[in-house]
Amino acid sequence: MDRTKIKICGLSRLCDIEYVNLAMPDYAGFVFWEQSRRNVSIKKAEKLSKALDSSIKSVGIFVNAPFEKIINLCDKNIIDIIQLHGSEDNEYIAKLREYIPKKVIWKAYKVCSKEDLKAAESSAADVVLLDNGYGTGKCFDWSLIEEFTRPFILAGGLTQENICDAIRKFQPYAVDISSGVESEGVKDKEKILKVVTTVRNC
Repeated sequence: MDRTKIKICGLSRLCDIEYVNLAMPDYAGFVFWEQSRRNVSIKKAEKLSKALDSSIKSVGIFVNAPFEKIINLCDKNIIDIIQLHGSEDNEYIAKLREYIPKKVIWKAYKVCSKEDLKAAESSAADVVLLDNGYGTGKCFDWSLIEEFTRPFILAGGLTQENICDAIRKFQPYAVDISSGVESEGVKDKEKILKVVTTVRNC
């Protein structure tokens, strides 16, 4: 199996970009949702993405966003991957593909029950992300995904302390870390470096 990829999410400052450029995860996430404390404007995201190492793919996180906003960010080459974190259904994904057919689409699912996993299994997205709900910083009941067969990104409450256990047990396509690499609500350089090193050595 290929090694598990790493995404550091919720970057909002130039120093955050400096940290990930040192750590070299596979993906860096920018949140485009005004209700999030990690929200960034298109103008700011453009500046941040230009400073990002070219080998790190940028991911835009959206919550029930209008197509025009996503298309604009793609046209400006600010994001490489689209991550949908709202109630977007397969019809929404199909319509979005008509506008930007070459972009990879990820879809997040809040996992509370086996029923939630059925929706994830049938998603039209390229990759699904399993989470406890956006930005909670808490793990969901991992026992629910023991029989989940589709490749997925694991998110929610991941830290340097628990991430290797999760990788060994579930072999996710990728792990997505945000609050787990923060101190007092902002990205922490040492935590980012440590968690990326930890995942690489799992």
